Amino acid sequence: MKDIFDKCNMGNLELNSRIIRTGLWESQITKQGQLESSVYDRYEKIASSGVGLITTELLSMFAKDSFNDYTYKIYNKNFVFDYKKITQISHKYNVPILAQLGFAKYNRQIDYNIQVNDLTIDDIRRIQTELIMDAKKLSFTGFDGVQLALGNNFFLSKFINPYFNQRKDDYGGDTFNRLKLVLEAIKVIKDNFKLHINARINAYDGRKGGITQQESIKMCRLLQEYGCDSLQITRPLSPLYFTHESKENKLIEFTQQLNENVDIPVIVGGGFTNRDEINKLLNDTNIEYISMYRPFVAEGDFLNNWRQNQNIESRCKMCNNCYRTKTSTCYHFK
Repeated sequence: MKDIFDKCNMGNLELNSRIIRTGLWESQITKQGQLESSVYDRYEKIASSGVGLITTELLSMFAKDSFNDYTYKIYNKNFVFDYKKITQISHKYNVPILAQLGFAKYNRQIDYNIQVNDLTIDDIRRIQTELIMDAKKLSFTGFDGVQLALGNNFFLSKFINPYFNQRKDDYGGDTFNRLKLVLEAIKVIKDNFKLHINARINAYDGRKGGITQQESIKMCRLLQEYGCDSLQITRPLSPLYFTHESKENKLIEFTQQLNENVDIPVIVGGGFTNRDEINKLLNDTNIEYISMYRPFVAEGDFLNNWRQNQNIESRCKMCNNCYRTKTSTCYHFK
């Protein structure tokens, strides 16, 4: 029998449970560009609660990105100082921590919002170089790994998608070519740093001419081949799609199929708020790891109650206000 609070291994990471905390927005930043003290308190609650793995809120790679008002920038001069504290908090409770790295828009000097098909080879090399240099900074800061934002509607999710990518060079066309920008960067990171690499990728696209479930599985196999250590499965408009899911959860079905096609750990979310429902899912399927975002915003240490057989339902109302307003705080439970 599998249980949420099984001690287990996810690749080279030792986990205290099967619950992965996924972050999204970091809004608690001072005018001087540093993390507010409340952020450290939040991470303390999460890390001490019995969580298996922590993924940070999004760290933005480039200046002038559209999400920069709601995220911490990895190029911030305070980054190493602030996030060394975060990794130390996590490690104090023997919880590994990944940095979520990505961007929504790419800018070339004064040219804003360059589209996928308009990237030059120099632009592609710049993106790859930033990924590699950021990995070096993450390693120095004490992170156990990096989560590459290849899903939802981030820039790299568009680059690998045939709906958006209609390039005629070596970075367009078939599945391998569209994924090559990422694969080349992953290989360099694996060859040079002892970091766990997780790729957050869409199960499918939903657009006509976009990524199908079959192609997504093919992409996941390529990611594994080039050094990816684990995968997190999501949807283009996550987490809005995760509210009031039907029992026939397509994301769950896809993850089960993917588990049969790859040999690396796969994490799945789905708007779960109930301990017993998660344990049932773990034991009725081949799924091993569950990601949660909003319940940790509503109550950072709710897993403590679950471990003590109290309040097995998260108090999160699944209102999505934290997602819509791009905050790291709960509207109902301040």
